[in-house]
Amino acid sequence: MIDLLNLEPQQISRNLKGKMGLIYGSPGCGKTTFASKFDKALICGFEQGTNALHNVYVQPVKTWSDWKQMVGQLIKKKELQERFSTLVIDTADEAFKLCERWTCSQYGVETVKDIAGYGGGYKILDDNFITSFRDLAFAGYGLLFISHETEKPYKNDKGEEYMKIVPALANRPFNLINKMVDIIGYIRDIPIEVNGNVERKRFMFLRGDDRFLTKSRFKYIVPKIELNYDDYVNAIYNAIDKQVEVEGGAATNEENPFLVRSFDELMEEAKEVWSRLVNKGLSNKALEILEKEFGKPIKFSEILPEQKEIFERALFEIKEIS
Repeated sequence: MIDLLNLEPQQISRNLKGKMGLIYGSPGCGKTTFASKFDKALICGFEQGTNALHNVYVQPVKTWSDWKQMVGQLIKKKELQERFSTLVIDTADEAFKLCERWTCSQYGVETVKDIAGYGGGYKILDDNFITSFRDLAFAGYGLLFISHETEKPYKNDKGEEYMKIVPALANRPFNLINKMVDIIGYIRDIPIEVNGNVERKRFMFLRGDDRFLTKSRFKYIVPKIELNYDDYVNAIYNAIDKQVEVEGGAATNEENPFLVRSFDELMEEAKEVWSRLVNKGLSNKALEILEKEFGKPIKFSEILPEQKEIFERALFEIKEIS
């Protein structure tokens, strides 16, 4: 229940769980190798590019049906939530293409624009794509999206056109992912002088300019780091500590409140799902799923707050049929 009278100022969290990112760069620049260093990482391989990795968990994803099966296991099996903390989507470009292909097949059409009249198919596609990632975030996983790079034309305030390096994602999936992530980092080699010799070193840029696109919700983050996991984590921690120093208050270790659903929020979602199921004549199927998860016949209204974990698993499965 919302109680604005007791609302306290939000304190920034140093807990990296639930913080999400998108990294991009040219093929072979080290994106997947960098991602594999994240805590308890699972590389979800929507395209080839993991053959050189060693002692890393990699699951190839050849179809969107494969992905839906993976999501179901990751959400419902507690032992997987203990084994994996970070899911690497490699690449988001290919993931969206598989989702689009699967969505069209569900409606027996060639293109998304042929679904449900003008514009309707694109909303269905967007929902199919982003819902799985939201569900994984709510289940406690961190998400790191990988994309290739491309150049796109932009115009400055004077109307002059220039080219800018950006993720190769199409506009629709980029806009969806951009709303979720805290950081967009661009990886590239740059020449530097070492002991009188010029060498090329890999950096991740966390602040951009007219040359390339980046993003950070941490306003005190450094412009660039050498490409390694420790420097990445320290850049976030240092930016958080600097913000606390400048703006006062204290950092916490609490999880992102937007990624933790209360029992009441789950119940509200269950009511919406139940209405859809009733309209489709699938209410009995939902009751069967509830009975299977709880081990006895039960209705949504009979679920108790202390049964929240079972409730979440059951609701996820029920949403799959709605």
